[in-house]
Amino acid sequence: MFERLFGSETSSTLIEAAFRDVSGMLDQSAKMFDHALAALLDNQPLTVDLDSMDDVVDDGERMVRRTVLEHLSVNPSKDLVASLILVSMVQDAERIGDFARGLGELIPLAKSPRDGEFCDQLSTFGTQLRPLFDLCRQAFSADNADQARQVIATHTQIKPALHAFTQRVAASDLSADMAVVYASAARIFRRISAHLSNLASSVVQPYDRIRHGDEDA
Repeated sequence: MFERLFGSETSSTLIEAAFRDVSGMLDQSAKMFDHALAALLDNQPLTVDLDSMDDVVDDGERMVRRTVLEHLSVNPSKDLVASLILVSMVQDAERIGDFARGLGELIPLAKSPRDGEFCDQLSTFGTQLRPLFDLCRQAFSADNADQARQVIATHTQIKPALHAFTQRVAASDLSADMAVVYASAARIFRRISAHLSNLASSVVQPYDRIRHGDEDA
């Protein structure tokens, strides 16, 4: 993706570093997702500080913005579109970290262990969602359109399924605390999936179509 956006002759180590920072933000968010999900759905102790981990993601966003600004201050007429794409990507990467942290914030709301039908269904959704972190990172790192389309397609499939899950929770006889936890987790899953799809769309869409999964014919 770097070469396609900036050309094979580019010598911008700044922009190369920015792409690495976005990739690192995704890696960090994936770790947060793993820890939060294990504590939320598998009732394991949360052994990490998700707020501190999210601070690392936020630092990555600031670094990318600073890097892009520095790059454009030196070459204001060069690589403008590609720099805008980077800023768009880092916005989605930062939001993924926020939502992963949000999963951990649901744990204190539950007054009992998480188990049963709804917990199992959420675990299945989590299993579907987790590979998208790595697939998305690989897609924009290697400029792999097939991998990017796979992320977008999975989001298209999981979004209505999570909506239907939330409706089932609303119609259930779950206690108020568990209904809030499960419905909120499903909502967070949808948002993480959407932001991963947005990131993947930068590989297969022109700038004005980023965050839209349907490619122009």
